[in-house]
Amino acid sequence: MTETYTPTDQDRQSVKMQPDMLKISGDGAFFTVQGEGESIGKPAVFLRLNFCNLQCGWCDTKYTWDVTSKEFWTEGQDWSYEKAVLEISQYPAKRLVITGGEPMLQQDRIGKLIELLPEWEIEIETNGTIAPSEELTNRCQFNVSPKLENSDNSIEKRLKPDILKKFNDQARSTFKFVVQDKADLDEVDRIVEACGLDQAKILIMPEGISEEDIRQHALQVIEGVKTRGWRLTPRLQVMLWGDERGV
Repeated sequence: MTETYTPTDQDRQSVKMQPDMLKISGDGAFFTVQGEGESIGKPAVFLRLNFCNLQCGWCDTKYTWDVTSKEFWTEGQDWSYEKAVLEISQYPAKRLVITGGEPMLQQDRIGKLIELLPEWEIEIETNGTIAPSEELTNRCQFNVSPKLENSDNSIEKRLKPDILKKFNDQARSTFKFVVQDKADLDEVDRIVEACGLDQAKILIMPEGISEEDIRQHALQVIEGVKTRGWRLTPRLQVMLWGDERGV
């Protein structure tokens, strides 16, 4: 069992949000390819933010929100918008994927950042529980990943139908559901129907932090995905690098 970290007073101060600063995880900005979803395989700079309003049991970035982990308390960084632009712009790409954690907790600050990146394609990874501002909807592609029962979050916390409907109305949005077995597809059916989600926007991603886990979960759901006319997305980063961070 992983030992629970006890934060110091300095840790508690350093983790607080600072005015006009982005709270960045220890991963910072890194150059890779998009491993999932609509733009899979495209070169991109990832910017990973701290904090999340959900606590998924299978989350592979718990260090961005888990208060029992040392990484959460000690790795966070405060970046000005100018520093973020410098870090992002050092790489040969014009696609920025803002991820977390839950980036929409810092959406006002994201809005100020992307004003400084007018020529960039912007993607935001979100769990779909926080409505986007008009500023972001005018610029961003939303990769929305509503959480299912398998995430171990209560339905009240993880499912916000009115907000999912708002994301569905955006021209550039998709819905990526993390699944483990056939029963998960039935739950996706219920969400899609209840929220009136566009069937063409539905992506199914097998859960896993190893290639074998992803393969086994994909085999559990592939027939159901085919018959529904949805899309199956792998986790390319796991196939290439396993559970390594910052790639």
